[in-house]
Amino acid sequence: MLDGWILLDLDPLAAARAGLPEQVAVPADVDASAATPADLVGYAARFAEEEPDHPLAAEHRRLAAKQRPQALAQQALAEQRWDDALVQVDAVLAIDPQDAPARLNRAAALRESGDAQGALAELDAVARVFAAVPLFHRNRARVLEDLGDEARAIDAYREALELTPGDPAVVARLRELGALTTVSGPEGPIEVDREALADLVRRDLALHDDDHGHLSTAARSLLADGQPDLAATAAVLALSVQEDDEGLRLVLIEALLAADRPAEALAAAERHVEAVPASAIGHEQRAVALSRLGRSPEARAAARRALELDPAAPQAGRIVAGDDA
Repeated sequence: MLDGWILLDLDPLAAARAGLPEQVAVPADVDASAATPADLVGYAARFAEEEPDHPLAAEHRRLAAKQRPQALAQQALAEQRWDDALVQVDAVLAIDPQDAPARLNRAAALRESGDAQGALAELDAVARVFAAVPLFHRNRARVLEDLGDEARAIDAYREALELTPGDPAVVARLRELGALTTVSGPEGPIEVDREALADLVRRDLALHDDDHGHLSTAARSLLADGQPDLAATAAVLALSVQEDDEGLRLVLIEALLAADRPAEALAAAERHVEAVPASAIGHEQRAVALSRLGRSPEARAAARRALELDPAAPQAGRIVAGDDA
């Protein structure tokens, strides 16, 4: 303890988030526990004047000096003067290159100026400091969306949601990005994380990999719930147990088509029509797969065969007429 002062140790991450040093000088006659960040800035300026040779004096002078450009940066951001904000933020960083709030402000100004890549670099530089702050992850996710990196944006939104479960803004973005899906629950439709659901379903399918009834039911339910990739996985497992399930072969083809896997759908359709040559649906699905693969003459031939077997086959009719499937 110095004469008239105490040195207060702050939590390193909390201090960094506030742009404060890890150790600050506080007058001995005040209640340090009640001091606000603004109070600490004022104390820092006084301490630097009264104890200019102390090892903390230089850091406390920096803390006091960066307050004006910091306030001007905040004002410029509020008024959407992005270039002016960048000038003031850079002034703060010239005084204190480690100032984490300035990096956040710089990221905001860069994003609004159209430099999403620069904004991401600023956010990544302070990611450790703000790891427990939901808004940081939301902002980072928005920047990643600007960059077209949906997979990493989803990860960032998930981190935000872990910190604030049920946040409607985050849920809305995850839903828009397809990371949430609606499935049938015992009390009606429920919304779940698509990745978590996939992991859960894969574990369930692995546990029942020899139970044809369970797997075939799962394949149909997953397809109905809009989970075609998982439905295809379940159908493949079920067919490995009971290969002659004609209905499930059709479910597999439909799932593969819905999952935009036309080459695999074509292979599955060809196996099916080889086993059941009179299957109008099989020929129609084969026609759809061929059409999506850009093999139009073969698609029309398959569609004509489907129409011979079932004149009402809707997709086959469109393919023969030259419409895309």
